Amino acid sequence: MAVLPGNEDDEIGYINITPMVDVLLVLLVIFMVTANFLKKESVNINLPKVNASDPNVAQSIQIAMTKNGKLLMEGMDTSEENMVAKLSRESKYRPNMRVTLSADERLPYGSIARVMGLIRYSGVTRIALSVKR
Repeated sequence: MAVLPGNEDDEIGYINITPMVDVLLVLLVIFMVTANFLKKESVNINLPKVNASDPNVAQSIQIAMTKNGKLLMEGMDTSEENMVAKLSRESKYRPNMRVTLSADERLPYGSIARVMGLIRYSGVTRIALSVKR
């Protein structure tokens, strides 16, 4: 029995993948363009400049003080009481934990010293100050 063109019993002998590749390339371009717009919101802190700094800052808990005195712990707004409570809990499990304090260079020394005192009060003995190279 011969198969005639246009017969409904014809088998597809090949798969055309060109449309699928076109769709995937369009999706890739859209992803690459929109990825530039999805940036994390950052806090603008002007750190003081020094010649030498500690390269192991990423392994510690990050606390930041903005120029208007706002306190951030790991990038989230926090109060002094919440910071002390969280650090107290964490220092019980990690006795050699280090905290890195990033403070704006325009902040008065007294406010930085007060926060450092609160960190020490919570049981953390290793405090590092974050600076720019």
